[in-house]
Amino acid sequence: MKAKFLLVIALSVSGLSSTAQSRWGLRTGLNFDMAGIGLDEALSTTQSIFVGAASDDGYHIGLFGRQFVGEQFYVGASALYVKNSKFLSGANGTTLMYESFDHNLLQFESSTGLRVFKFARVEAGVHYQQHLSDNAFTATFSPSSAGYNIGLGVDLWKLGVDLVYYSSFENHIGDWNGIPLSYNRSQLLLSLSAKL
Repeated sequence: MKAKFLLVIALSVSGLSSTAQSRWGLRTGLNFDMAGIGLDEALSTTQSIFVGAASDDGYHIGLFGRQFVGEQFYVGASALYVKNSKFLSGANGTTLMYESFDHNLLQFESSTGLRVFKFARVEAGVHYQQHLSDNAFTATFSPSSAGYNIGLGVDLWKLGVDLVYYSSFENHIGDWNGIPLSYNRSQLLLSLSAKL
């Protein structure tokens, strides 16, 4: 009886290990700002006048990994270097100001996902961002943030395409040359990945 029980456990473990798959590789793509930097609502009646903000554009590059549990469920993680630039112009009284807000940050994320139809994926998770340089952006806003992410992906052989929405758990408030700003750090990353 004991021998049969051990044989069943051994077969179950070997079956689980054979169905568990792991994917890891490189991930790179483009960034699209989804929030923008705008005047803080509570201080919108001040003399400072916000003129405009261009959308973020930039790129990301890094590593990803996924560990499948069975055929459908997986746990994933990514470590990315993200580069963006945002240009602000504004007026404080009669003084015109213009500045480039550069984002150079490391982003770490983890997620759980579900594979659908063998090639499509949906996932959700959390992420942490840490800015690497002391510049106008980190002088105005916090250099780190945490948030959530929701994404869709498609795998074709060793290649994958992912579209992931990232948002912060909180709005970030800062002051740029006397102009009060609030910033909800949300962006969309479109990625191409290659399994190694």
